[in-house]
Amino acid sequence: MIKFFRKIRQNLLMENKTSKYFKYAIGEIVLVVIGILIALQINNWNENRKLKKQETKILSDLLAESKQNKTEIQNGMKFIKITINDISKIEYYINNNLDYSTELDNGFCRFPHNSSGAVNSAAYNSLKSIGIGILQNDKLKMDIVNLYDVKFLNIPDYTIDENLIRSSVVFPFYAKNIIYSEDFTYLARPNNFTELKRNQEFLNILRLVKRQRIRGVERLEEVLIPVNKLIQDLSNELDSKLKL
Repeated sequence: MIKFFRKIRQNLLMENKTSKYFKYAIGEIVLVVIGILIALQINNWNENRKLKKQETKILSDLLAESKQNKTEIQNGMKFIKITINDISKIEYYINNNLDYSTELDNGFCRFPHNSSGAVNSAAYNSLKSIGIGILQNDKLKMDIVNLYDVKFLNIPDYTIDENLIRSSVVFPFYAKNIIYSEDFTYLARPNNFTELKRNQEFLNILRLVKRQRIRGVERLEEVLIPVNKLIQDLSNELDSKLKL
């Protein structure tokens, strides 16, 4: 093709048709420019296509991660509520001066333990490494950052307080007054329940832990609100992308 155009230019010069040659040269330049613009347009289209594909992948990963985090938080709340009921049952026996019953064994075993749910942030970390600007929805970007960098911090804050109470107060008391079953992993009972019912330190521990666990449930419920919203927003965003 280049030889063909070159031959035309040479013929025009040899025939001393300068004006036609300049017109032809200008036309050739225009064609080259158009070709370059088309090539750039195709390249931009390919790059945009790659970015959209990458964005869709990130959105899908965030949606899957959000659903997983929701399940983890719900499971954590479920366990905490069980321990709150265990404490309430122990308090009922104490307040009504009832004799010990084996139905308290599970409760005494679960009481010193806690679970707030393990929040995963792998997809969010991947988004940050790529650049959060890859997401086109500005409102969605703000909600994602707010959830991971602000709301989720309520969980470790609660866990730190909980672990401090357990390690400095609950476990030392348990080591002296509660015995775990050798045959069953999830059973435990007091060395002497009659004395324990009159032990003010134990009553204080029950109230302290129960209050902390209720606070934990409230915090997790607060976190679940933006998690549920993000799941819905991510689903809507993905649906809109797939329709394009």
